[in-house]
Amino acid sequence: MYRQRSSVEIHFTFDVRTIALFVAAAFFVQATAIGAQAFLIRELKQYRGVGAALMANLCAAVGLMLRLFADRLPDFVTTILSNILLLTGSGLFYVALSQFTGFPYSKSFVIGVIAVALSFLVYFRYWDDDLGMRMITFSLGSVAMVLILIVQLWRTQKTSLRFSANLMLVSFIFHGIFLIVRTISLVLDPPRDSSLTLVQSATYLLSFAISFFWSIGFILMVSQRLRNDLMEVATVDVLTRIPNRRATQVFLEKELSRAQRNQSEFSVLLIDIDDFKQVNDRWGHSVGDDVLVKTASLFQSMLRKQDWVGRWGGEEFLVILPGSPYCDPESLAERLRCEVADLDYSQASTSFHITVSIGVACANQTSTVDEILKKADGALYKANITKNAVSVAK
Repeated sequence: MYRQRSSVEIHFTFDVRTIALFVAAAFFVQATAIGAQAFLIRELKQYRGVGAALMANLCAAVGLMLRLFADRLPDFVTTILSNILLLTGSGLFYVALSQFTGFPYSKSFVIGVIAVALSFLVYFRYWDDDLGMRMITFSLGSVAMVLILIVQLWRTQKTSLRFSANLMLVSFIFHGIFLIVRTISLVLDPPRDSSLTLVQSATYLLSFAISFFWSIGFILMVSQRLRNDLMEVATVDVLTRIPNRRATQVFLEKELSRAQRNQSEFSVLLIDIDDFKQVNDRWGHSVGDDVLVKTASLFQSMLRKQDWVGRWGGEEFLVILPGSPYCDPESLAERLRCEVADLDYSQASTSFHITVSIGVACANQTSTVDEILKKADGALYKANITKNAVSVAK
Protein backbone atom coordinates (compact mmCIF):
# COMPACT_ATOMS: atom_id res chain seq x y z
CA MET A 1 0.00 0.00 0.00
CA TYR A 2 1.34 3.36 -0.96
CA ARG A 3 0.65 6.45 1.02
CA GLN A 4 -0.28 9.50 -0.86
CA ARG A 5 1.84 12.48 -0.07
CA SER A 6 -0.07 15.65 0.45
CA SER A 7 1.60 18.98 -0.22
CA VAL A 8 0.65 22.18 1.49
CA GLU A 9 1.32 25.46 -0.19
CA ILE A 10 1.83 28.49 1.99
CA HIS A 11 1.45 31.93 0.52
CA PHE A 12 2.66 35.07 2.22
CA THR A 13 0.91 38.25 1.30
CA PHE A 14 2.42 41.57 2.25
CA ASP A 15 0.66 44.90 1.99
CA VAL A 16 1.95 48.42 2.54
CA ARG A 17 1.11 48.36 6.25
CA THR A 18 2.92 45.09 6.91
CA ILE A 19 6.14 46.26 5.27
CA ALA A 20 5.87 49.73 6.87
CA LEU A 21 5.47 48.11 10.29
CA PHE A 22 8.48 45.89 9.67
CA VAL A 23 10.72 48.80 8.63
CA ALA A 24 9.41 51.06 11.45
CA ALA A 25 10.24 48.35 13.99
CA ALA A 26 13.77 48.22 12.59
CA PHE A 27 14.13 51.99 13.00
CA PHE A 28 12.91 51.76 16.60
CA VAL A 29 15.43 49.00 17.38
CA GLN A 30 18.26 51.03 15.85
CA ALA A 31 17.13 54.12 17.73
CA THR A 32 17.33 52.10 20.94
CA ALA A 33 20.90 51.03 20.11
CA ILE A 34 21.99 54.60 19.39
CA GLY A 35 20.13 55.81 22.49
CA ALA A 36 22.04 53.32 24.63
CA GLN A 37 25.30 54.53 23.14
CA ALA A 38 24.29 58.16 23.75
CA PHE A 39 23.62 57.31 27.40
CA LEU A 40 26.99 55.62 27.82
CA ILE A 41 28.95 58.61 26.44
CA ARG A 42 26.68 61.33 27.84
CA GLU A 43 29.54 62.91 29.80
CA LEU A 44 31.76 63.26 26.71
CA LYS A 45 30.57 66.66 25.53
CA GLN A 46 32.84 66.61 22.48
CA TYR A 47 30.82 63.72 21.01
CA ARG A 48 28.17 65.90 19.39
CA GLY A 49 25.60 64.52 16.98
CA VAL A 50 24.66 61.28 18.74
CA GLY A 51 21.40 62.80 20.00
CA ALA A 52 20.55 64.00 16.49
CA ALA A 53 21.19 60.47 15.15
CA LEU A 54 18.78 59.12 17.77
CA MET A 55 16.12 61.65 16.73
CA ALA A 56 16.71 60.79 13.05
CA ASN A 57 15.78 57.15 13.64
CA LEU A 58 12.80 58.08 15.80
CA CYS A 59 11.46 60.48 13.15
CA ALA A 60 11.73 57.80 10.48
CA ALA A 61 10.09 55.20 12.73
CA VAL A 62 7.17 57.48 13.67
CA GLY A 63 6.76 58.59 10.05
CA LEU A 64 6.38 55.00 8.94
CA MET A 65 4.11 54.11 11.86
CA LEU A 66 1.68 56.88 10.93
CA ARG A 67 1.08 55.14 7.61
CA LEU A 68 -0.43 52.23 9.50
CA PHE A 69 -3.40 54.39 10.55
CA ALA A 70 -4.45 55.61 7.11
CA ASP A 71 -8.21 54.97 7.80
CA ARG A 72 -8.17 56.11 11.44
CA LEU A 73 -6.23 59.37 11.53
CA PRO A 74 -6.72 62.56 9.50
CA ASP A 75 -5.30 62.51 6.01
CA PHE A 76 -2.86 65.31 6.87
CA VAL A 77 -1.24 63.11 9.51
CA THR A 78 -0.93 59.92 7.45
CA THR A 79 -0.08 61.58 4.14
CA ILE A 80 1.66 64.90 4.80
CA LEU A 81 3.15 64.58 8.29
CA SER A 82 4.32 61.01 7.66
CA ASN A 83 6.40 62.03 4.62
CA ILE A 84 7.74 65.15 6.33
CA LEU A 85 8.91 63.10 9.31
CA LEU A 86 10.74 60.73 6.96
CA LEU A 87 12.49 63.66 5.26
CA THR A 88 13.25 65.17 8.65
CA GLY A 89 14.87 61.88 9.69
CA SER A 90 17.24 62.06 6.69
CA GLY A 91 17.97 65.72 7.44
CA LEU A 92 18.69 64.99 11.10
CA PHE A 93 21.08 62.23 10.16
CA TYR A 94 22.94 64.72 7.94
CA VAL A 95 23.11 67.10 10.93
CA ALA A 96 24.23 64.26 13.23
CA LEU A 97 27.01 63.20 10.87
CA SER A 98 28.18 66.80 10.41
CA GLN A 99 28.20 67.57 14.13
CA PHE A 100 30.04 64.38 14.98
CA THR A 101 32.75 64.83 12.34
CA GLY A 102 33.02 68.59 12.89
CA PHE A 103 32.44 69.47 9.23
CA PRO A 104 30.38 72.59 8.45
CA TYR A 105 26.79 71.97 7.38
CA SER A 106 23.78 73.93 6.20
CA LYS A 107 20.71 73.89 8.42
CA SER A 108 19.00 76.27 6.00
CA PHE A 109 19.34 73.70 3.20
CA VAL A 110 17.68 71.00 5.29
CA ILE A 111 14.90 73.35 6.42
CA GLY A 112 14.47 74.59 2.85
CA VAL A 113 14.06 71.09 1.42
CA ILE A 114 11.53 70.18 4.11
CA ALA A 115 9.59 73.46 3.64
CA VAL A 116 9.43 73.07 -0.16
CA ALA A 117 8.38 69.42 0.16
CA LEU A 118 5.68 70.36 2.69
CA SER A 119 4.30 73.06 0.36
CA PHE A 120 4.07 70.71 -2.62
CA LEU A 121 2.63 67.85 -0.57
CA VAL A 122 -0.11 70.12 0.79
CA TYR A 123 -0.82 71.53 -2.67
CA PHE A 124 -1.04 68.14 -4.36
CA ARG A 125 -3.33 66.85 -1.63
CA TYR A 126 -5.78 69.68 -0.96
CA TRP A 127 -5.70 71.84 -4.09
CA ASP A 128 -4.88 69.35 -6.82
CA ASP A 129 -5.17 65.84 -5.42
CA ASP A 130 -2.43 63.97 -7.28
CA LEU A 131 -0.86 60.88 -5.68
CA GLY A 132 1.83 60.64 -8.34
CA MET A 133 3.04 64.20 -7.76
CA ARG A 134 3.11 63.64 -4.00
CA MET A 135 5.30 60.58 -4.51
CA ILE A 136 7.56 62.50 -6.93
CA THR A 137 7.85 65.35 -4.40
CA PHE A 138 8.87 62.96 -1.64
CA SER A 139 11.37 61.21 -3.93
CA LEU A 140 13.00 64.47 -4.99
CA GLY A 141 13.25 65.59 -1.36
CA SER A 142 14.84 62.28 -0.45
CA VAL A 143 17.32 62.59 -3.34
CA ALA A 144 18.36 66.05 -2.07
CA MET A 145 18.92 64.74 1.45
CA VAL A 146 20.88 61.71 0.23
CA LEU A 147 23.11 63.87 -1.98
CA ILE A 148 24.20 66.14 0.90
CA LEU A 149 24.82 63.03 3.01
CA ILE A 150 27.03 61.60 0.25
CA VAL A 151 29.02 64.86 0.08
CA GLN A 152 29.55 64.86 3.84
CA LEU A 153 30.54 61.18 3.91
CA TRP A 154 32.97 61.80 1.05
CA ARG A 155 34.69 64.43 3.22
CA THR A 156 34.79 62.02 6.16
CA GLN A 157 36.65 59.52 3.95
CA LYS A 158 39.82 61.54 4.45
CA THR A 159 39.73 61.22 8.24
CA SER A 160 40.55 58.39 10.64
CA LEU A 161 36.84 57.45 10.49
CA ARG A 162 37.00 56.45 6.83
CA PHE A 163 36.11 52.77 7.38
CA SER A 164 32.70 53.48 8.87
CA ALA A 165 32.26 56.44 6.50
CA ASN A 166 32.85 54.16 3.49
CA LEU A 167 30.31 51.67 4.80
CA MET A 168 27.65 54.37 4.91
CA LEU A 169 28.85 56.05 1.71
CA VAL A 170 28.41 52.93 -0.42
CA SER A 171 24.93 52.31 0.96
CA PHE A 172 23.82 55.91 0.38
CA ILE A 173 25.20 55.92 -3.17
CA PHE A 174 23.09 52.85 -3.97
CA HIS A 175 20.14 54.48 -2.22
CA GLY A 176 20.60 57.68 -4.21
CA ILE A 177 20.77 55.80 -7.52
CA PHE A 178 17.62 53.89 -6.63
CA LEU A 179 15.76 57.07 -5.67
CA ILE A 180 16.70 58.73 -8.97
CA VAL A 181 15.51 55.68 -10.91
CA ARG A 182 12.32 55.62 -8.80
CA THR A 183 11.65 59.29 -9.51
CA ILE A 184 12.09 58.77 -13.25
CA SER A 185 9.75 55.77 -13.19
CA LEU A 186 7.14 57.81 -11.29
CA VAL A 187 7.36 60.59 -13.87
CA LEU A 188 7.02 58.17 -16.78
CA ASP A 189 4.32 56.00 -15.20
CA PRO A 190 2.49 57.85 -12.39
CA PRO A 191 0.62 55.55 -9.94
CA ARG A 192 -3.17 55.73 -9.98
CA ASP A 193 -3.80 54.37 -6.50
CA SER A 194 -1.92 53.57 -3.28
CA SER A 195 -1.76 49.80 -3.85
CA LEU A 196 1.60 48.15 -3.27
CA THR A 197 3.74 47.95 -6.42
CA LEU A 198 7.08 46.33 -7.05
CA VAL A 199 8.83 49.71 -6.88
CA GLN A 200 7.15 50.55 -3.56
CA SER A 201 8.09 47.17 -2.12
CA ALA A 202 11.69 47.73 -3.19
CA THR A 203 11.61 51.22 -1.64
CA TYR A 204 10.52 49.91 1.75
CA LEU A 205 13.01 47.05 1.72
CA LEU A 206 15.83 49.34 0.64
CA SER A 207 14.86 51.76 3.41
CA PHE A 208 15.29 48.91 5.87
CA ALA A 209 18.73 48.05 4.46
CA ILE A 210 19.86 51.68 4.43
CA SER A 211 18.61 52.24 7.98
CA PHE A 212 20.69 49.26 9.07
CA PHE A 213 23.83 50.50 7.34
CA TRP A 214 23.49 54.07 8.53
CA SER A 215 22.79 53.08 12.13
CA ILE A 216 25.51 50.42 12.29
CA GLY A 217 27.87 52.76 10.41
CA PHE A 218 27.22 55.61 12.84
CA ILE A 219 27.61 53.37 15.91
CA LEU A 220 30.84 52.05 14.41
CA MET A 221 31.99 55.63 13.76
CA VAL A 222 31.43 56.54 17.41
CA SER A 223 33.26 53.38 18.48
CA GLN A 224 36.17 54.19 16.15
CA ARG A 225 36.49 57.66 17.61
CA LEU A 226 36.37 56.28 21.15
CA ARG A 227 39.14 53.87 20.25
CA ASN A 228 41.22 56.64 18.65
CA ASP A 229 40.75 58.87 21.69
CA LEU A 230 41.72 56.04 24.06
CA MET A 231 44.80 55.31 21.95
CA GLU A 232 45.74 58.99 22.10
CA VAL A 233 45.32 59.09 25.87
CA ALA A 234 47.50 55.98 26.16
CA THR A 235 50.27 57.12 23.79
CA VAL A 236 50.34 60.95 23.61
CA ASP A 237 51.70 63.29 26.27
CA VAL A 238 48.87 65.59 27.34
CA LEU A 239 51.03 68.69 27.70
CA THR A 240 53.45 68.61 24.76
CA ARG A 241 51.28 66.55 22.38
CA ILE A 242 54.22 64.35 21.45
CA PRO A 243 54.45 60.59 22.16
CA ASN A 244 54.68 59.72 25.84
CA ARG A 245 57.14 57.34 27.50
CA ARG A 246 55.01 54.26 26.86
CA ALA A 247 54.71 54.93 23.13
CA THR A 248 58.40 55.83 22.90
CA GLN A 249 59.38 52.60 24.64
CA VAL A 250 57.28 50.61 22.15
CA PHE A 251 58.86 52.42 19.19
CA LEU A 252 62.35 51.83 20.61
CA GLU A 253 61.67 48.10 20.92
CA LYS A 254 60.33 47.96 17.34
CA GLU A 255 63.31 49.87 16.02
CA LEU A 256 65.68 47.51 17.81
CA SER A 257 63.87 44.50 16.32
CA ARG A 258 64.11 46.08 12.85
CA ALA A 259 67.84 46.76 13.33
CA GLN A 260 68.40 43.15 14.38
CA ARG A 261 66.53 41.84 11.32
CA ASN A 262 68.35 44.14 8.90
CA GLN A 263 71.68 44.06 10.73
CA SER A 264 71.66 47.85 10.85
CA GLU A 265 72.30 50.52 13.46
CA PHE A 266 70.40 53.40 14.99
CA SER A 267 71.04 56.05 17.63
CA VAL A 268 69.21 57.62 20.53
CA LEU A 269 69.56 61.05 22.09
CA LEU A 270 68.58 61.45 25.73
CA ILE A 271 67.97 65.15 26.32
CA ASP A 272 67.59 66.93 29.65
CA ILE A 273 66.66 70.60 30.17
CA ASP A 274 69.31 72.14 32.42
CA ASP A 275 68.16 73.56 35.75
CA PHE A 276 64.51 73.16 34.85
CA LYS A 277 63.51 73.24 38.53
CA GLN A 278 64.78 76.82 38.70
CA VAL A 279 62.45 77.79 35.85
CA ASN A 280 59.46 76.48 37.81
CA ASP A 281 60.62 78.02 41.06
CA ARG A 282 61.38 81.44 39.57
CA TRP A 283 58.59 81.95 37.03
CA GLY A 284 55.99 79.37 37.99
CA HIS A 285 54.78 76.06 36.62
CA SER A 286 52.78 77.65 33.79
CA VAL A 287 56.02 79.09 32.38
CA GLY A 288 57.70 75.74 32.92
CA ASP A 289 54.92 74.04 30.96
CA ASP A 290 55.36 76.56 28.15
CA VAL A 291 59.09 75.78 28.06
CA LEU A 292 58.36 72.07 27.65
CA VAL A 293 55.85 72.70 24.87
CA LYS A 294 58.16 75.05 22.92
CA THR A 295 61.14 72.74 23.33
CA ALA A 296 59.18 69.70 22.12
CA SER A 297 57.93 71.70 19.14
CA LEU A 298 61.49 72.76 18.28
CA PHE A 299 62.71 69.16 18.37
CA GLN A 300 59.88 68.04 16.08
CA SER A 301 60.68 70.76 13.55
CA MET A 302 64.35 69.75 13.33
CA LEU A 303 63.94 66.00 12.92
CA ARG A 304 63.42 63.92 9.81
CA LYS A 305 60.07 62.31 9.03
CA GLN A 306 61.29 58.87 10.10
CA ASP A 307 62.79 60.12 13.38
CA TRP A 308 60.98 59.95 16.69
CA VAL A 309 60.86 62.27 19.68
CA GLY A 310 58.95 61.48 22.85
CA ARG A 311 58.70 62.88 26.33
CA TRP A 312 60.66 60.46 28.46
CA GLY A 313 59.74 61.93 31.82
CA GLY A 314 59.67 65.32 33.54
CA GLU A 315 62.06 67.55 31.58
CA GLU A 316 63.67 64.67 29.66
CA PHE A 317 63.10 63.81 25.99
CA LEU A 318 64.21 60.77 24.02
CA VAL A 319 65.00 61.07 20.32
CA ILE A 320 65.32 57.90 18.22
CA LEU A 321 67.19 58.16 14.91
CA PRO A 322 66.67 55.17 12.58
CA GLY A 323 69.40 54.65 10.00
CA SER A 324 72.26 55.99 12.10
CA PRO A 325 75.17 56.57 11.78
CA TYR A 326 74.25 57.95 8.35
CA CYS A 327 72.34 60.84 9.96
CA ASP A 328 75.41 61.75 12.11
CA PRO A 329 73.69 61.79 15.54
CA GLU A 330 76.46 63.79 17.25
CA SER A 331 76.12 66.65 14.74
CA LEU A 332 72.35 66.61 15.10
CA ALA A 333 72.68 66.71 18.89
CA GLU A 334 74.94 69.77 18.60
CA ARG A 335 72.43 71.52 16.34
CA LEU A 336 69.61 70.78 18.78
CA ARG A 337 71.70 72.11 21.68
CA CYS A 338 72.54 75.33 19.82
CA GLU A 339 68.98 75.94 18.64
CA VAL A 340 67.58 75.53 22.15
CA ALA A 341 70.23 77.91 23.55
CA ASP A 342 69.35 80.54 20.93
CA LEU A 343 65.58 80.24 21.35
CA ASP A 344 63.96 83.13 23.20
CA TYR A 345 61.46 81.86 25.75
CA SER A 346 59.25 84.90 26.26
CA GLN A 347 56.26 84.84 28.58
CA ALA A 348 54.42 88.13 29.09
CA SER A 349 57.09 90.46 30.55
CA THR A 350 59.49 87.57 31.15
CA SER A 351 62.23 86.77 28.64
CA PHE A 352 64.92 84.15 29.23
CA HIS A 353 66.96 81.38 27.62
CA ILE A 354 67.51 77.77 28.59
CA THR A 355 70.08 75.13 27.72
CA VAL A 356 69.99 71.37 27.34
CA SER A 357 72.42 68.53 27.94
CA ILE A 358 72.36 65.59 25.53
CA GLY A 359 73.62 62.03 25.84
CA VAL A 360 74.16 60.17 22.56
CA ALA A 361 74.22 56.38 22.27
CA CYS A 362 74.49 54.18 19.18
CA ALA A 363 72.83 50.78 19.01
CA ASN A 364 73.43 47.76 16.80
CA GLN A 365 71.88 44.35 16.28
CA THR A 366 73.51 42.91 19.40
CA SER A 367 72.22 45.63 21.74
CA THR A 368 69.27 45.38 24.10
CA VAL A 369 66.84 48.14 25.07
CA ASP A 370 68.25 48.31 28.60
CA GLU A 371 71.82 48.55 27.29
CA ILE A 372 70.92 51.36 24.89
CA LEU A 373 69.16 53.38 27.56
CA LYS A 374 71.94 52.75 30.08
CA LYS A 375 74.56 53.99 27.60
CA ALA A 376 72.49 57.11 26.78
CA ASP A 377 71.90 57.80 30.47
CA GLY A 378 75.62 57.47 31.20
CA ALA A 379 76.47 59.90 28.41
CA LEU A 380 73.82 62.34 29.67
CA TYR A 381 75.30 62.14 33.17
CA LYS A 382 78.67 63.30 31.77
CA ALA A 383 77.04 66.12 29.79
CA ASN A 384 75.17 67.27 32.89
CA ILE A 385 78.46 67.85 34.73
CA THR A 386 79.21 70.92 32.60
CA LYS A 387 75.66 71.46 31.29
CA ASN A 388 74.80 72.82 27.83
CA ALA A 389 76.90 70.01 26.39
CA VAL A 390 76.76 66.90 24.20
CA SER A 391 78.38 63.64 25.30
CA VAL A 392 78.68 60.49 23.20
CA ALA A 393 78.73 57.07 24.84
CA LYS A 394 81.78 54.99 24.00
